[in-house]
Amino acid sequence: MAASFESSSHRRNWLRGKREILNSNAEDIIATSADEIRRLRLYFVEIIHTLGRALRLRQRVIATAVVFFKRFYLIRSFGEFDPRVTAPTMLFVAAKVEETDCRAQKFLNAIKENQRLSALYKGTDLTIDKILHFEFEVLEALEFDLIVFHPYRPVCMILDEVKQNKMLQMAWSITNDSYRTDLCLEYSPAKIAIAVIYLSLVLQKCSQVDRERFLKLAGIGEEADVQLVLDIAGQLLELYRYYSKVGKGKGLPKDLPPSDAVALLKKLRDAHTSLKEGDKPGSVGMDKDEMVVKIENAKIASGGMEIERVVPVGGAGK
Repeated sequence: MAASFESSSHRRNWLRGKREILNSNAEDIIATSADEIRRLRLYFVEIIHTLGRALRLRQRVIATAVVFFKRFYLIRSFGEFDPRVTAPTMLFVAAKVEETDCRAQKFLNAIKENQRLSALYKGTDLTIDKILHFEFEVLEALEFDLIVFHPYRPVCMILDEVKQNKMLQMAWSITNDSYRTDLCLEYSPAKIAIAVIYLSLVLQKCSQVDRERFLKLAGIGEEADVQLVLDIAGQLLELYRYYSKVGKGKGLPKDLPPSDAVALLKKLRDAHTSLKEGDKPGSVGMDKDEMVVKIENAKIASGGMEIERVVPVGGAGK
C-alpha cells in the first residue's frame, strides 16, 4: 500500500467531481429513470453488505468492495454488466486486497444458503469460473488501482487527539453509513472522518461553540474547508432524511423485491443491446441515434438531475 493517501492512486485517480459522478450511468438512466438507477445502485450496495455478513467478512473488506463497486459503475453501465456478477466479484477481489482468506466456492454456498440472495440469483448461472473470469474485467476497469484508504482510522485518531472517544460508537456507525453515499468518490478519508465526527456532535446536540472548537482542533479554519466539511455532513444528513421519508412507505432500496430488481436489470440489458446493435428499436421506444442524443443531453443537464445519494442506516458493525 502507498505510504500515504496523498501519494496514492486513490487520491490521484479516483477522486472525482460532483458533475462527473452525476454523469455516470447516463445510458441506464435514459432506459428507465434517475430514481430507479439510484435505487438499483443502493440495492446492490445492500446486497454486498448482505453477502459480506453471510461470509463473516470484516467491515473493512465490505467497505473496500463497495468502493470498488462504485468505481466500476462510475465508468460502466448496469445494462452491459450485470451487478449480480459484479457484486460478489467485488467482494472476492476486496477479500484478496485486504488479505482475507475467502475462496470463490464459499461465495456460491453463501448465496444458496441465504434466502434473500438465493431469490435474487434464482435462474442465473453464477459459477466459480464466471467470478474468476469477471475478476479480470474488474481489474481492467479499475486500472489495477486497488489501494483504498478508509475513514475508520482517521476517525479513531482524531477522536483520540481531541479526547472525544465517547463519540466512537456513533462516529463508527455514521462512517459505515457513508459508504451508502458517493462520498468515497468525491472526498478524502480524512475530510470524511472530520465531517462524520462533526455530524456526531450535531446529533448529540452539542453546542455550536463545542462544534466550532472541534473544527479548530481538527485543523479546519479556512472558510473553504469549513464549507467542505458542512457539504459532507449535509450529504450524510440527506441519507437520514431519505431513510425517514421512504421508510414510512417501506420503499427503502433494501426492500426492493428480487423479482423487481431482476425485471429492471432485464430492461437495462435489453436497452443496452438495442443501442449496441443500432438497427432495432430500443425497449425504451427509441432507436440508436435518438438514444445517443438523449444520453448526451442527460450528461449536459446532469447537474439538474435529482439523484439523491442517500440510503438507509447500516449499523455499527466493525
